[in-house]
Amino acid sequence: MSDRLRRWGLIALLLAAALPAQAADDLAALRDKGKVVVGVKADYPPWGFRDGQGRLIGMEIDLARDLAQRIGVPVELVAVQSANRLEALRQGQIDIMIATAGDSASRRRIVGMVEPHYYASGVNLMASRELQLTRWEQMENATVCAKQGAYFNKPVARRYDLDLRIFKETQSAKFALQDRRCIGFLFDDSAIAADLLSPEWQGYTMPLPTLDETGWAIGLRHASMGTDLERLVSDAVADWHRSGYLVELEAKWGIKQTAFLATMTRLWNQREAGGDFLCRRGADGQYPADCRPTRIDTQQVAVRQPGALERWLKSAGMNLTILYDPYDREQFLRGLGNTILLALGCILLSVTIGIIGAWLLGLRFAPVRWIATAYVEFFRYTPPLVQLYFFFFGIGAMLPLVQASNGMETPLLGGFTWAVIALGVYAGASNTVIFRTGIDAVSQDVHDSAAALGYSPLKAYVLIILPLALRNCLAALNANLVNIVKATGLASAIAVPELLYVTNQIWPEEGNTVEMMNVLLVTFFLLVSVLVYLMHRLERRLRIPGAA
Repeated sequence: MSDRLRRWGLIALLLAAALPAQAADDLAALRDKGKVVVGVKADYPPWGFRDGQGRLIGMEIDLARDLAQRIGVPVELVAVQSANRLEALRQGQIDIMIATAGDSASRRRIVGMVEPHYYASGVNLMASRELQLTRWEQMENATVCAKQGAYFNKPVARRYDLDLRIFKETQSAKFALQDRRCIGFLFDDSAIAADLLSPEWQGYTMPLPTLDETGWAIGLRHASMGTDLERLVSDAVADWHRSGYLVELEAKWGIKQTAFLATMTRLWNQREAGGDFLCRRGADGQYPADCRPTRIDTQQVAVRQPGALERWLKSAGMNLTILYDPYDREQFLRGLGNTILLALGCILLSVTIGIIGAWLLGLRFAPVRWIATAYVEFFRYTPPLVQLYFFFFGIGAMLPLVQASNGMETPLLGGFTWAVIALGVYAGASNTVIFRTGIDAVSQDVHDSAAALGYSPLKAYVLIILPLALRNCLAALNANLVNIVKATGLASAIAVPELLYVTNQIWPEEGNTVEMMNVLLVTFFLLVSVLVYLMHRLERRLRIPGAA
């Protein structure tokens, strides 16, 4: 009995360790917890990145440490990304978010944003000097790289009809720009300015006017808004502006001084005739609007009036923007179409490879058999994602460039084509084995009869052996083709806009993670169901009457 209790106690401890830290929504709860968990960037120098020893450093890490000191507890830093920072905060994985998050009305529906803002930036484009860009209107229908989760992706893409190629990592987007897979990188102007100081980007510039300066806000959960925790964070930011601490951090981390911080430092140090600070809390407990020049009510955004369908869905607790937001709907349908085309291309290529590979495995000429066997073993025993990177970044980088319609040199093959090739070759290895197994199941008498009738080996294979082998291996082939359809989501790793890719662009901005994940699950289920139905129809059609 005691052993059983010890086992259950151990299981309980393991489960407790696996659960996220308990969320704290006010100062008392944070101090009782004994630490504050702050989400910061690890891929956004100089605001948040890792040093040579893997430690998190940067301007926002300094702010997190200062904030923890004001709260009176140690700080635990957790690396977050643009795509998951809001969800990490909302789900209680972190207590506070200081992660280059631009304030916007859509984000305030997901988490709370503290004013005043501690920093601000606009959106601009890093592009090659060769393009000689001067106006945003020149970018219509252009392929542009971007970072997943950036607040400006959707509005700028809609305004100038951009074809975005969105990457999870900033470095991946920059690499794609250098590899000429897009004509520019859409990003924060302050971060672009810092990059352009590096010799690596000497041939690039920031040629366009900066758009939509937006304040960066510290994020809290909605439950923390209006509490003493929000007040402490807000007062901390006010003190950072008044004391010049933020300006000092800019200098410390080699950031060119921004007009925003210079203006805020002057503003927050202005005094009234009586000697009191102009920027102080009023009777309502808020700082004056003039002391918050980047507040969200100053943002120039087009307001879309909700229709009846949107109001009904939201009243039912469903945030399915793909049904009522034209941009999200267009992106989702585009992803669905690309997934279908990708699946068809991979199926066609893999089946073709399987038929040819099975033929080569049966040849008497040993060197050819060895090559076919080596292909099968290599591509069956290595991960498909690694193969995708091998083709896209490895082989793709060695191919010659071609001149696009805009006069810019671009890679010979795009991401979609490489995804078809990589996934088709990967699945083709398994199909080779499947078809070979089906051929081996064909009676030797059939082979002998074909030879006796004067058929050449190739003619016998195509007209007699292969049709019979197909009947023998349809079940296994069906299973492999289903895996191909499910594997199309891997193409999102190289920014192919298929279903998983577009879904990952919608939920970080709209906060509808549950809805979009369920939509994605159901959509793939339906796609696979259609394939299975068609394969079963083919199996019944090819069935030989009286055969087992």
